[in-house]
Amino acid sequence: MAQSLNFEPIALAHRDRVEEIRRTFGNTLYVYSFASLFAWKTEEQYEICFLGNAFLIKNGAQGENAYLFPCGEDGDKKKLLDLLLQNGNPDLYSLTEEDVCFLENAYPKKFLFTECRDEFIYLYDKQEQIELKGSSFKRLRHRINSGRSEANEWKTEALTDKNVQRALAINQKWAELNNGRLADTTAAQLALENFSQLSMWGLIFTADGEDTAYVAGSFITPEIFDMCFCKVLSKGCDFFIRWSAYSALPPEVKTVDCEDDLGIEGLRINKLSRHPKELIHIWKGSLIND
Repeated sequence: MAQSLNFEPIALAHRDRVEEIRRTFGNTLYVYSFASLFAWKTEEQYEICFLGNAFLIKNGAQGENAYLFPCGEDGDKKKLLDLLLQNGNPDLYSLTEEDVCFLENAYPKKFLFTECRDEFIYLYDKQEQIELKGSSFKRLRHRINSGRSEANEWKTEALTDKNVQRALAINQKWAELNNGRLADTTAAQLALENFSQLSMWGLIFTADGEDTAYVAGSFITPEIFDMCFCKVLSKGCDFFIRWSAYSALPPEVKTVDCEDDLGIEGLRINKLSRHPKELIHIWKGSLIND
């Protein structure tokens, strides 16, 4: 009889173990950070299973046999994959080039790989985004200055448990203004409601005394910051808000992860116009039926 995998809903009690495994074995994809897993657990119907020094995420929103590629020590990842293959025909998501090589070596000619452009991850050089030197950043400089000019006085506060209700109010108003077009409103709310427990970092922006935007994210490593959520009530200020957030990040941060574009045309244009230093390619692996 095949051994079963025991999945359970993601809870705050899993945070330390997830982060220890992820950091120990060098996984820097934002998808696997505990803050991201917890924030998206409802929308993506995430469940988690641990085996030794690895964990596996079931992604119920993608289907009954959908999983993120295991995270952790290679031997334990292989054990998790072996159990998946014994119990069904899994589809594996969030594969990097390294993960594709892992599967090709461990299970030759067993998987078909499909590149997922909508899930490519945008990485930005923090200092480059602050300095904006050269002609390639001319339009971005203009947009930032245009956003800054929309208010006579801008103020920035660190986001904490004491003022997080204001960020939640911005989040709700943003959802109303956008008619729920993006699915991350619920994820953002869950993250904000558990802001300190998730060890997140963020800012609230006021324009002429009115709460206008917030930024919230987590540190994938001390050098990589994941900008999980950025909600701006005045669309013309988006570039200025992001530039201000980059400028306020701790000096040890070198890279800002702005996640994927969900295949949304306007979001893709926005992210590309900010000149990412790298796009991390992501694949899906599907088992080939014999």
